[in-house]
Amino acid sequence: MRIPGRTERRVVAAILVTALIPLVASIVVARTVIARVSATAFQPEFGVHLDRALGVYAELAAAIKQGMRSEAEAIAAADPLRRSAFAGDAELLGAELARIIAAHPALVSLRVERCGGELAAARERGRPVDPAHEKTLTVRKAIQRASGHPGSPAEPAPEDGDCDGDARTLVATFAAPSARFDELESAQAFAQAYRALEREHRKEYLDESYGDAFAALLGATIVLAVLAGVLVARPVVDRIARLAAATRPVAEGDLSVRVALQGNDEVADLGRAFDRMLEELEGSRARIEFLKRMGEWQKMARHLAHEIKNPLTPIQLAVEECHRRYAGSDPAYQRLLQTTLEVVEEEVGTLRRLVGEFSNFARLPQAELEPSDLAEFLREQGERFAAVEEAGREHASDEALLGRIDLEFDVPAAPMPAALDREMLRRALGNIVRNAAQALRDAQRAAPGGGAAERPGALWGTVRVSARSEGQSHLIAIDDDGPGIDPAVRDSVFDPYVTTRYDGTGLGLSIVKKIIVDHGGTIDVLESPLGGARFVIRLPRAGTPAARAAQRAEGDVGPRSTSRAAGGPGGPATLGRDVLFEEDREASAGGAGPARPAARGDGGA
Repeated sequence: MRIPGRTERRVVAAILVTALIPLVASIVVARTVIARVSATAFQPEFGVHLDRALGVYAELAAAIKQGMRSEAEAIAAADPLRRSAFAGDAELLGAELARIIAAHPALVSLRVERCGGELAAARERGRPVDPAHEKTLTVRKAIQRASGHPGSPAEPAPEDGDCDGDARTLVATFAAPSARFDELESAQAFAQAYRALEREHRKEYLDESYGDAFAALLGATIVLAVLAGVLVARPVVDRIARLAAATRPVAEGDLSVRVALQGNDEVADLGRAFDRMLEELEGSRARIEFLKRMGEWQKMARHLAHEIKNPLTPIQLAVEECHRRYAGSDPAYQRLLQTTLEVVEEEVGTLRRLVGEFSNFARLPQAELEPSDLAEFLREQGERFAAVEEAGREHASDEALLGRIDLEFDVPAAPMPAALDREMLRRALGNIVRNAAQALRDAQRAAPGGGAAERPGALWGTVRVSARSEGQSHLIAIDDDGPGIDPAVRDSVFDPYVTTRYDGTGLGLSIVKKIIVDHGGTIDVLESPLGGARFVIRLPRAGTPAARAAQRAEGDVGPRSTSRAAGGPGGPATLGRDVLFEEDREASAGGAGPARPAARGDGGA
């Protein structure tokens, strides 16, 4: 049984308060009314006139019934029916019955029966009897043979069923409006009640003072009911009106409206549920739009990779062939060929790296979510990064980006259950950390005395990864003390091909957002307390509606691509454990140029 809510209890209490007081007073007044009315209201003349009225109603009912019997008798005595009833032609008899029904509006049905109740023919008026508005009367009349018809006249069938084998009986069912009969029954019931009260008229009649008191009591009840209703219902109605007003812009597509109802009753709960629903719808719509854009961008990346990759090998082979075939002794021309070969090889290497990045982006697989512990996952990543840092401090090249930063992990000891694709999330975290390291490196190189940044063991800055649980979500924050990201580009920093680095492709942060969205989460870029950029990843807790929705969306995608483990140049196999440093190796091999100190907004992986 449902427990009444606060609003329901308030309304019930108001109704009880406003109804009990006049109810008790009405009982007292009514007893006095009955006592005085019963002594003076029952006059002998009332009973006489009531009996006469009942007599009129009874005679009217009897007349109606007698008229139906007479009508049935006249129908049975009509020669056409008498001839057709004994003619032995059922079709002729049916036609005669139909004609009679059409001529007598009160008839519901006509039947002609032979001896023993055998049906010879029957017809009905075409619509059923309405019990709510009609009463029926069935009359049975014997049909005599028509004069001149061979044979002797048929006699009425006796009640016990013994009859002449050639007898015919007319069974006529009439319908009459039930209003008069209902009025008769009502009048009879009223008369009986009146007589019962008349026998007990020992009460006094109500005088004017009691009538005035009852009227005043009734007025007070109305006023109290109106006041109580206004006081109780107005706050509820006002908040429901706010909810109704908020639905209009939502119907037009604006999901940013919020009602923010205050209170602790069911209406306030409804308002908060309405706001949560709009937040979820807004997030779902943004997710769907982002995934649609990602699909289009991936198509373009696939096309670009195909168009760029095809001419690279012929270009490189042609230049190498020119360099190899030249047998002259001109030193200037030899230097020119050598320089050309080096430039072409360097640029072809850069283009091959871009082709690999485009291919990875175009074939980015769907996340395969499994129950996991986010805190344990982050601790494992902290240990991996720490090992890389230790090994990288001995080198000054770009191959050791993570060895040149102070990387800190702040992860709670308590479990953080979530549905994760550990491999994909590792890639996302690695991309953000590596972007932070690149931004710190570029800022150090661009600073006065930037050559000190190239010294072995010199640190470029600090990157901090922290995690905590908040409501139905887990939050991961990646902070750095680099140049940060310009607020003007924060809204578009996750779009593909948006970058502020001279050597960036603008794909890394798009891949990161795609991975986070596949997890049912969100990612935002803010200003860090350390002075640089802060990336905030919000992932749903395991078992929450957002987590279940992400897992359902994963299931709707269909079978996963097996290319993740298949390997192959530029394919999704690069999503494995060495993905953190893949592009650093390629950049080193391709010959990275001098970095710019631009504000970080690179989408490059």
